[in-house]
Amino acid sequence: MANADPHGQPFNVVFNARRRTERDLSEMLGLAKGMLADGVINTEEARYLHDWGANHPDALVQWPLSLIFSRLQQFVADGRIDDDERLELKEILASLVGGTASLMLGYEAATTLPLDNPPPLVLFDQEVYVFTGRFAYGPRRTCEMEAITRGAAVAEDVTQNTTFLVIGSFGNQDWAQSNYGRKIQKAVKLRDSGFALRIVGEDHWMNAVAAAAPF
Repeated sequence: MANADPHGQPFNVVFNARRRTERDLSEMLGLAKGMLADGVINTEEARYLHDWGANHPDALVQWPLSLIFSRLQQFVADGRIDDDERLELKEILASLVGGTASLMLGYEAATTLPLDNPPPLVLFDQEVYVFTGRFAYGPRRTCEMEAITRGAAVAEDVTQNTTFLVIGSFGNQDWAQSNYGRKIQKAVKLRDSGFALRIVGEDHWMNAVAAAAPF
């Protein structure tokens, strides 16, 4: 049958890709929970996770697993994983386990968080950024430097001068009831009052970072 999978079922690229993504995420969550059980991520576990990624190519192109494995690749590049890298990996996995799959994978995120929809054009030169949440790309300061090197300014809190609020992938779905949500609440109020403030997710922001070379 034309356009059918090996089982004779209609070939649906989007559905199959979503199913593989959900399968990989479920398996990854199981691995992460097991590795976190004793409160320590050792070198053998980190290498096992690296090898798992090599055997799951679909996972490597899905957000935020793509960035997690990119970071893991950096950790093992020199042939060793030091204490700081293992601690960072532990924090990443803990965020993955405690996060929400819908937010992390970008599915219907705008219904969970007040992201601008459709996502706006992300600019850097002379813009003022605020970051909130935990980021798959790295520590918040690393994300701030990506904005600064492209001509933007960064601030700790949302004000009338803020033009972009970026929400990290590892956020809290119950943002309205959390400390994490205070910056978001301020941003929504300013946006609704007519200020030129845009609220975007980390995945959309990072696409812009990749496209904009540093000064």
